[in-house]
Amino acid sequence: MTRSALRVVRGTALFLGAVLTFALAPGASARVTDKDLEGMVAPTASGDEQPGSLRGGHYTPQAVPEINGPGRVSTVGNVWLKTTNIGVMGNPFPANSSDPSAQWPGPSGNEYLFYWGFWVGAKNPEAADPTVVRRVSHNTEWRPPTLAPEDRIYQSYDGQVGGARDIDDDEDGHVDEEFYNGKDDDNDGAIDEDYAAISQQMFTCEMRDDTDQAVNANFAEKHVPFGLLLRQSTFAFAVPGANDFTAVNYEVTNQSGHDLDSVFVGFVVDQDVGPTSLDRYFSDDLAEPRVPQGDFFQVLTAQDANYDPELCPNDTIHVRGFSVTDDDGDLGRTTAASSFLLLGHTTDPTGIKGPRRVGFRMYRAYLPGTPFVQGGGPTVDLERFQTLAFGLNGATTPIGIDPVTGLISEERPDESTKTDYFAICSVGPYLNWQNGEKISVQVALAVQRCDYSRPVTDGATGGPGQERYAAMVANAIEAQKTFRGKYMPPGLNIPVPDARGRETGLIAPPGTRFERADCHDEDAGLPREVNDDGYTWFDFDCNYCTGVAGMTLKSWLAAAPPPSPDLRLTPGDRKVTLEWDNLSEITPDPSTGLVDFKAYRIWKASNFTRPVGSSGPSEELWALLAEFKLFDYLTPLRDSVDTTGDSVPDTIRLTAPVLLNTQTNQRLFPIDIAPCKVGTTLINGDCPRATTAQGDTAYYDGPRSYQITPGVAVVEPHYKVAIYPIGRYRYEDPNVQNGFVYFYSVTGKDSTGQRDVNGGRGNLAEQEGRRSAVESNGVTPQSATALAASDTAIYVVPNPYRGSAQWDLTPNAADPTGTHIDFYNMPAGQWTLRIFTISGDLVQTIRYDDLQTNGKAQKENAADGQASWNLISRNGQDVVSGIYIFSVESEAGTSRGKFVIIR
Repeated sequence: MTRSALRVVRGTALFLGAVLTFALAPGASARVTDKDLEGMVAPTASGDEQPGSLRGGHYTPQAVPEINGPGRVSTVGNVWLKTTNIGVMGNPFPANSSDPSAQWPGPSGNEYLFYWGFWVGAKNPEAADPTVVRRVSHNTEWRPPTLAPEDRIYQSYDGQVGGARDIDDDEDGHVDEEFYNGKDDDNDGAIDEDYAAISQQMFTCEMRDDTDQAVNANFAEKHVPFGLLLRQSTFAFAVPGANDFTAVNYEVTNQSGHDLDSVFVGFVVDQDVGPTSLDRYFSDDLAEPRVPQGDFFQVLTAQDANYDPELCPNDTIHVRGFSVTDDDGDLGRTTAASSFLLLGHTTDPTGIKGPRRVGFRMYRAYLPGTPFVQGGGPTVDLERFQTLAFGLNGATTPIGIDPVTGLISEERPDESTKTDYFAICSVGPYLNWQNGEKISVQVALAVQRCDYSRPVTDGATGGPGQERYAAMVANAIEAQKTFRGKYMPPGLNIPVPDARGRETGLIAPPGTRFERADCHDEDAGLPREVNDDGYTWFDFDCNYCTGVAGMTLKSWLAAAPPPSPDLRLTPGDRKVTLEWDNLSEITPDPSTGLVDFKAYRIWKASNFTRPVGSSGPSEELWALLAEFKLFDYLTPLRDSVDTTGDSVPDTIRLTAPVLLNTQTNQRLFPIDIAPCKVGTTLINGDCPRATTAQGDTAYYDGPRSYQITPGVAVVEPHYKVAIYPIGRYRYEDPNVQNGFVYFYSVTGKDSTGQRDVNGGRGNLAEQEGRRSAVESNGVTPQSATALAASDTAIYVVPNPYRGSAQWDLTPNAADPTGTHIDFYNMPAGQWTLRIFTISGDLVQTIRYDDLQTNGKAQKENAADGQASWNLISRNGQDVVSGIYIFSVESEAGTSRGKFVIIR
């Protein structure tokens, strides 16, 4: 047997998964980015890359790569992290997008990351040119596989149809065989029909290192790819205790067609800390290499599947991470610190092909502007590979890591050296990485309060200053617990340990067998045989707390409130209509498997001015409009009993859930969609509802948890309810003004959410999804269209415009003026608006289907009678004071008028 042929299962995961690495060559300043990031462009609709152009003041949607305009930002938790599909996390492209990199809490304007980049370094034994044997695919050398529309970032949530974890969604005998990427991964003719949706908000995308765009990009060094596929998944959680970090799972597959050797996965991490409203807020940061890290004991109880009073009364949580803090908290404006956590990666407990345990290979914090030969960051691939392997020019053993404990040993720099630090870390090496094998790495950005009033200690535990980092360490422990998850009954065809403590399963290649022993076998002097008939399980980590007979370790597990329903907002004349589906009512809690929905809550945010650095309304702007509570005494579906006492299986007999407004006692029924009438009983197919691929009604059928007596959970094992699309419920808000931007969020609230509270189990605590919105989610009520030529003439608001308007926002990259004037009483149908100077020079032309600065069409719906202009001329310049004439041409004729601008 060759060493590379050994297959290992740890819990339920195959040994080698995808290898990932991040890399950005740091510049002299966090605002002076790597040459690899300069000159990024916005592709045209045809997919050809060219210098970014605007249509109606906005980038085209789903641009490849997705770095422009409003992008994918995790918003359900407190860490608002931007995901891209170009090898970096965060937003190092401020000229292209006003999205945050990683703000906390929510859209606060306080950043805790500039970016991190993903690197994979390897030795290519097939390379003919010795100068390209050791290369690194890094940062923007990772690109979407193609420029096709399906190669983009996808958003999903735990419980989404087709995304049930450990469930055979398409009933083909396989579990979670798809990756959510818009493709038919299992070649069964269906797309994304059976994948694993994790967390309350998940972003997924694919990237490669061998695309034409990467190879032909104008980098400082010619890119030599390996031929790797990278699958990236971003996880954000809403539940308290798991909402102060956002995690990313990287899975890299070797598709080079040959073996690679000495493989390292690495990250360059630039954790800028401070409020973006301060100039050079990133220049007074301090590296904290040893915070948070350590091994922390956890007391187990009988409710924990791995508990044993003699063998496993306590468990250990291993935390591996490093942080960046501000030097003084910016006079109270910076209240937290940024931690980069290594949650897990592919391991080989045998030590044959990879690291035996989770931990960094190397770590080093770098000063900007220092040459590589003097201990600075790398700038070319040979230097990057040397860094991933050893961390420093000329080093022959990894630096910054204690070789015994695997913990970071680098000293905290002196406070006199505060500057714009960046760090590089790696995991590995992985040897003899065969074609088709995978390596996976899991990391997280965690942000939590740092008590800057407390003295500094050089570690996360012990010492006089441990109170300074206490909240950061507690947050890191919660992140590690969420990633590790719990031992639960296995899903379909999942191999499980055959005895306590045996966490690793081995299977021999076909036709071979060999002997292997773990620490217990060695004590007994009896090695065991591994053959090709099935997995043989071993306790390689010598820990009775890992590995539970008949159980599998389900990772990424946290109790959660119901996911927010899918929401549609329709602006009208002095009103906004909200419509949503019943997703919150049919999504089980990921940690209990129970549906525990209790209420919908409708939130509204007004008076948004877009402060510098903000990507959406802040917490204090949100106000509760209404709460609609599910009538808890609703009788769940049960099989009926006939007159002879025999059970008669029920069909999909459904009653409309009665939702009661807790503030006004108003009842909210499903909206009136013919032939279904408001408030009537819904039976079988009376109303539109989701259907399966076979055309049958799709419905949830499983256990529902609810409360009759407060604090006492009742479980109905067969609760059945149909799945309805957007439009199930409708709510109208008339308290709005035309021309102003508003934000809405409908959240779900549960009745039996659980999370470890003060070390207890089974404590009941209501949980609610996070109210959140980014600027692109805003809606602006619009005046109604003119119905006839005799209607009131078109007019301008404000007129005169005196240098500002009540609805003004702070300018940003996508909206350089931050203001607009609006044309009211626009005609129905298609129209063209032209604006002229008093002397007749054409200033600007606006058409009904042009995009506004918020990315939405001028005419958002058939009844929209309002047009907006940002006071930018067709030459891209601010217009000056003066009298302007406008002309509106439509099927109803031509309408003219004038307005005044006073600067």
